[in-house]
Amino acid sequence: MSNYWLGLDCGGSWLKAGLYDGAGREVAVQRLPLHALSPQPGWVERDMTELWQQCASVISKLLAHTGVSGSQIRGLGISAQGKGLFLLDKSDRPLGKAILSSDRRAMEIIQRWQKEAVPQKLYPLTRQTLWTGHPVSLLRWVKENEPQRYAQIGCVMMTHDYLRWCLTGVKGCEESNISESNLYNMATGQYDPRLTEWLGISEIDSALSPVVGSAEICGEITAQAAAITGLAAGTPVVGGLFDVVST
Repeated sequence: MSNYWLGLDCGGSWLKAGLYDGAGREVAVQRLPLHALSPQPGWVERDMTELWQQCASVISKLLAHTGVSGSQIRGLGISAQGKGLFLLDKSDRPLGKAILSSDRRAMEIIQRWQKEAVPQKLYPLTRQTLWTGHPVSLLRWVKENEPQRYAQIGCVMMTHDYLRWCLTGVKGCEESNISESNLYNMATGQYDPRLTEWLGISEIDSALSPVVGSAEICGEITAQAAAITGLAAGTPVVGGLFDVVST
């Protein structure tokens, strides 16, 4: 019985699952369109529960289409649209809609930070500028505009961290993505509490998951995820990559 590897790619418009053999050759790909919500001008959101359901569906469809058994999948990795904001509450439930990196609601906050020379303060540590799609910008917006939601934050994630958690039940922020978040010190390779303090969001320090490597095995498919995807429980899942880095 042949062995295969499964890759997921979650972009702005499409969710794809690809099956690859041991030589890295593509065997098959399944695609599903993704829905973006725009309840106000400049806002771009995604339903987190629906995204997980679509993720499970595209994996299930891929296995059914190819006739490959979940037990033949030796490992799984995810690439995804970077930045944005996926929140869990303190009971590990989706906390509102995810905010995508194309969202512009935090523009006024960015302009204020620019006047206060905050980007110049951050850059020596993060090697990043500040823009509206960064998790830090969106977290500050939530703090100022939805304080009750902000107080309920239990975990801060981005897209492929969220999907990996849905598959494995293990929280982690993958390094190629978190390194572009303005939460991460490029010299130390870790979070830096000075950054959240300067950005006025230090309350979320305890909601940041451990930094994990792109090729690191971060968890295994849970029995619950196996039941709806067709994958075998115990299949290893690696950290994955920010999609721009993976191309």
